[in-house]
Amino acid sequence: MQKKLIFYIILIIVILAAVFFSQTAYSRLFGQALISGVTDKASAYMAQSSVSVVSGAYSKLSDNIRSGGETIKNTVDQTKQKISDAGKNISNYFSGIKESILHPGENNNCPPTPTN
Repeated sequence: MQKKLIFYIILIIVILAAVFFSQTAYSRLFGQALISGVTDKASAYMAQSSVSVVSGAYSKLSDNIRSGGETIKNTVDQTKQKISDAGKNISNYFSGIKESILHPGENNNCPPTPTN
């Protein structure tokens, strides 16, 4: 318990000394130099990390876009085929109706109704 109390008292003294000495002109120049150095290092680190993040994200996104594009193309092709088949079925149905009207005695001209 006493060791913690001594530690906290020393910590408070160090903080108060830092605050007191930070008000002098010399420490102001030291603080500006320190902040300038830290800012330069931080900006260099941020630039380097942003380049790596952008390149990594771009490669992942481009792969996903390629695979998504192929999926969409396949879906569109399947839908086009379904529409084409439906159009053929409808055309065959109406041509059968036309044939049944033109040739009413023949029963095999009218195909069954198209299904979806």
